[in-house]
Amino acid sequence: MADELGTDSREIFNGHFEVDENWPYDKFPIGQVGGVAMDSKGLLHILHRADRVWDGSSFNESIVYVDHGQQKIKKPTILVVNTTDGTTVKHWGSDLFVMPHGLEIDSKDNIYVTDVGLHQVFKFESGKTSPYLSLGIAFEPAGSNDDMERFCQPSDVAVAANGDFFVSDGYCNSRIVKYNKDGMIISIFGADDSNIPHSLALVEDMDYLCVADRENMRVLCYRAGLTDANNTGAPVVQFINKEIGRVFGITYNGLLYGVTGPTGILKNQGFSLDVKNSEAYDTNGFANPHCITVSKDGGTVYVGEIDPNFVWKMEKDE
Repeated sequence: MADELGTDSREIFNGHFEVDENWPYDKFPIGQVGGVAMDSKGLLHILHRADRVWDGSSFNESIVYVDHGQQKIKKPTILVVNTTDGTTVKHWGSDLFVMPHGLEIDSKDNIYVTDVGLHQVFKFESGKTSPYLSLGIAFEPAGSNDDMERFCQPSDVAVAANGDFFVSDGYCNSRIVKYNKDGMIISIFGADDSNIPHSLALVEDMDYLCVADRENMRVLCYRAGLTDANNTGAPVVQFINKEIGRVFGITYNGLLYGVTGPTGILKNQGFSLDVKNSEAYDTNGFANPHCITVSKDGGTVYVGEIDPNFVWKMEKDE
């Protein structure tokens, strides 16, 4: 498929983000950070695993969570934070998840969560703490990309303005599943294009759905099919740079922002891409980044890490 795509491999970086030194470093008692997202009020939502840890012993050879009889995480797993002073506005999400991974919030403040332990995707209507939609079958991994009922460790969600949403599935499948707002499958595409499609970002004005193709160390973009359903899943462009390692998280707001994790001798870093002009222009260093979101004005980036379990706040330095 790569032969069908244009490739950006520019190595010119300019621009920068600076750490907000006033951000409350030890304020949040959180576990492994799975996802971060902004709502319409400018509040930051942090999805974390509390006292649960995903490690090499969490799943068996059949990709089933090893202790599926264990109760769901008792502690709240979603923290809502005022980004100005770092105060906690709300926390919720206890007794809902086993190994939460991805977080997304749409324009109506509906919340979407993926759970790699349950092999499920959940949609919560704004202000509600019980799921409006529960997709997938709890503790049952899909056996292939052709399974229409199950996921296999789904990683992330991206939501369009019309309510259609996309699921990257996942760690043990390799595909994108597109749904309407009520959870009915519209299409499945990108089968085996990615080696762990880890994160998603919609560029709606270009009708792009971009995928963090983690182990292939690239960003891969398809037609989202929002303007022409017949083009859904058509590959458009890939972004590759020899200085960018495994891409863990991406988000979009005018620019596509991403974070990379440990990759051989390559340093962990944040980056941003001008998708419309195919130009990478910024990097920053991190320890072990996993997810990323950006403020509505594009001036602030938040990056969630695993070990250390922390969320960074970074302001754009013009």
